[in-house]
Amino acid sequence: MAELSLGQHCGVPDCRQLDFLPFVCDGCSGVFCLQHRSRDAHGCSEVNIRNNSVKPDQHRSYLCSYKDCHAKELLPVLCPYCEKHFCLRHRHQSDHECEKLDTPKPRMAATQQLVKDIIDSKKSEEIKSKKRKGARNSETAAKVALMKLKMHACGDKSLPQVSHT
Repeated sequence: MAELSLGQHCGVPDCRQLDFLPFVCDGCSGVFCLQHRSRDAHGCSEVNIRNNSVKPDQHRSYLCSYKDCHAKELLPVLCPYCEKHFCLRHRHQSDHECEKLDTPKPRMAATQQLVKDIIDSKKSEEIKSKKRKGARNSETAAKVALMKLKMHACGDKSLPQVSHT
């Protein structure tokens, strides 16, 4: 019968258990089973040497460059335009008042002003025309309104146009 070459044997001489998911010690780089995975359990010889050589974890924090903001970020949040560090709150150009912020210019400003002037002139003409209407023009205006209504209506064309007044 063929042997499978899966797993590794525990490095403790008295154990030598075959483990399919062995643990590797970060001190002595030995291979161990679940029971002997801790440094104390397998009597790691490198425990003291390794502890002295490990440097304390140095986290650099990035201070926000925005005025009166003292927030810090663990990762750099760099503005691609002014190339300063900012916190997440001030990361956008508009939030940190970036000196290289392009203010959007109104598109077609002259055309917009012209349209506004035309609309304003139409409104003033409507106000003037409403003031001129008198009692004698109201009958004519009613007939014109009726003709406009009939012009767009889709009724029977054979019916005569009769006034009921």
